[in-house]
Amino acid sequence: MNYYVDVHANLLPGLPAVNSSALTAEKASARLSVCKESNIKQSVAAPFFDSARFSPEEFLAARDAAIAELSAEAQPMRLVPGAVVSLSWCMEHPRELRPFVIGGSDYLLIDLPREAVTEEFCETLARLRIVSGLCPIAADIDRYFDFWSPEDWFALRQTGMLLQISVNGLLQQEYRKLSLYLLANQYAHFVATGSRQIEEPLHFTEAMRMIQRSLPAQLYRRIKNNAGMLLSNAEPASFM
Repeated sequence: MNYYVDVHANLLPGLPAVNSSALTAEKASARLSVCKESNIKQSVAAPFFDSARFSPEEFLAARDAAIAELSAEAQPMRLVPGAVVSLSWCMEHPRELRPFVIGGSDYLLIDLPREAVTEEFCETLARLRIVSGLCPIAADIDRYFDFWSPEDWFALRQTGMLLQISVNGLLQQEYRKLSLYLLANQYAHFVATGSRQIEEPLHFTEAMRMIQRSLPAQLYRRIKNNAGMLLSNAEPASFM
């Protein structure tokens, strides 16, 4: 059986994802069923940490309670705790980020601001990694494909940040070529369902099959295996 790991998923009722409202309990249950049907064996439940609405303690307690409530229903799929944290909050609290990481790893999903990629911006990202001791992953980078150029993505990679593409980046015709280019050249490292809107189907299997059809077999296997390596806390250099 061909099993997958989804490193960034919108699954938890009552907690919004990036640019998406929160799922109802019924929608969350239906989405879990689709994940299992898609042969996803592990899924990182990564709601957006809205610091205007929650304190870190409140957010983490609500996330963990939601995961605990859904874990039995999710079987045999395993739910892994995670979060997406805004870059601004990360920079204000770089030493308080450990509870937000993906599972027990040193990796953190980051929501980048929609601003120009300047030398100062890249220095901020590099400084975050040094001060926090964590490796940031830009979440759902296809959200910025209409704003940043390929050269901007290359510059971000030079800061040590890893890049995660959502299924939208592969399934939407206008973004597909760039997504495949970034994946083929190992500028982007992970494919995930990401911050799916409530009404959007997951289409994870379709996105992975597109990679399989479009890229050499060894690259497809590497991209597919990157997610499992992340959960095992592999060194960042392993993804290059």
